[in-house]
Amino acid sequence: MLPRAYPVVLLIACIALVVPTAAQKIPAPLTRKIDSIFAGFTHGGSPGCAMAIYRKGEIIYSKGYGLADLEHDVKINPGTIFDIGSTSKQFTAACIVLLAQQGKLSLDDDIRKYIPELPDYGHPISIRNILNHTSGIRDYIQLMAMSGYDIDDVTTPRDALQAIIRQTALNFEPGSEFLYSNSGYFLASQIVERAGGKSLRNFAAENIFRPLGMSHTTFVDNHTTLVPDRAVAYSPDDSGTYHRDVSYWEQNGDGGVNTSVEDLLKWDENFYTPRIGGAGLPKALMQWGILKNGDTLDYGLGLMKTTVRGLDAISHGGAWGGYRAELIRIPSEHLSIAVLSNLGASNPTRLARNVLALMLPASPVKGAPPASVADMKIKAIDPTIFDAYAGDFAMDEAKDFVITFSREEGHFYAQATGQGRNEIFASSDTTFFSKEVGAFFTFHRGSAGPITTMTLHQGGDHPASRVAHFELPADKLGDYAGEYYAPELESAFSISAGKGELIARHRSLDSALLTPVGNDEFSGDQFYLNTVTFERNRDGRVIAMLVSVGRVKNIRFNKRK
Repeated sequence: MLPRAYPVVLLIACIALVVPTAAQKIPAPLTRKIDSIFAGFTHGGSPGCAMAIYRKGEIIYSKGYGLADLEHDVKINPGTIFDIGSTSKQFTAACIVLLAQQGKLSLDDDIRKYIPELPDYGHPISIRNILNHTSGIRDYIQLMAMSGYDIDDVTTPRDALQAIIRQTALNFEPGSEFLYSNSGYFLASQIVERAGGKSLRNFAAENIFRPLGMSHTTFVDNHTTLVPDRAVAYSPDDSGTYHRDVSYWEQNGDGGVNTSVEDLLKWDENFYTPRIGGAGLPKALMQWGILKNGDTLDYGLGLMKTTVRGLDAISHGGAWGGYRAELIRIPSEHLSIAVLSNLGASNPTRLARNVLALMLPASPVKGAPPASVADMKIKAIDPTIFDAYAGDFAMDEAKDFVITFSREEGHFYAQATGQGRNEIFASSDTTFFSKEVGAFFTFHRGSAGPITTMTLHQGGDHPASRVAHFELPADKLGDYAGEYYAPELESAFSISAGKGELIARHRSLDSALLTPVGNDEFSGDQFYLNTVTFERNRDGRVIAMLVSVGRVKNIRFNKRK
């Protein structure tokens, strides 16, 4: 349900029921290699992907793999429409930049100029802050999820705005940190409407989609809207059975664009030969954020910079319901890849990067990062070496995202917060990888002592530290029992003591187990209760709990008497 904030470990399940297209413009041996990237998922009756390769303003190869509609056996083709989730953010940012070019706003304006009902947090928050995720505003999707909303519920812009307005504090002072938050782009949609006099859907249609000839692209802001040729999204359950996984949320800006790989070519080419916004539009979107301490971010306005085989790349992925998306551009090669999927267990980012690896020079640029996962070979090691690595490691950049490593006989496994367990393989005594998820892990040995640090390599280098285990005396667990209410969420949890842990119950959410990790500190097994810290008064009585869940920090739940 949640767009990406952390490195995400996902299994891939796109399949290769191929829908032919018009004559392609690359050699047949290369097309066979490209198709082989998807060919491992050839079981019938599965959702899948659409893929297109753009070079110098043309689609040189495109195909559909799998089914757009399982109930009616409709195959995916390059014209199939998908919800692209957070890949939509660049279009919302473009609307804001176009309004600035029209003189209707400035990126340095305080957002309360347009949305005065937002609380005054004591620090101005600029439009630029909300677009490069430095605003500190808590993520409305996680706020609503913590309140009990589900993706299957019908929600409106008013619901999202109220969830944000109820917040009495920020995650951090604006401009001081980067933390991905969908609230910023939802608020941007409201600014477009109030400053531009039109809904985001209509403004984008008039100023972006129609001028570029993107006749099959739109922001969807009503869950009853009919979108011809749209793929239905699915996710598998634990048994592998597919179920519809579509959203009825009507707020957008952070997502909401429905498009095809064919239409995205016209947007991609606007970065080389601008037909809308002039040269100033792509320049503005790729103006990377700068924190107050002078650090430059890898995120601009709805776009992020990365590398592929040592070459500079511009990209943004998306995930919403069972839809997944990725659009990666290599400016120096005038080359881009779009992969759109209707399968929640897919990973278009990995698929797109694997396609790019075939399209780019065989030898990485001098000074490039280490070899990709695709190049790694399995090395036989003594399985007991892994025992030093087993345990939990929390990401330094997001303490509530934990990867658990374990060994069963001669097999090694990694399991990330909210993800399934994946088998990993040794490429050396200290490095383990999974080609399925496009990630590898390096454990760091010191001169002596236990292994306490690890780095996840997936879309960058992400350091992590071992989580120490902590035992709390059973007679102390009763201190935390009771009911806790958060005014900012209009939501409550009931806490009771279990065997060595706490059980948190909510009227609309699954129960969560809270495991002690320190005095008054617990780690939860559900995304809406990742990190919980209890607060005591001077008499030592527990009076509140503070909950953090990644993009939402320190929501206060007061203990009811």
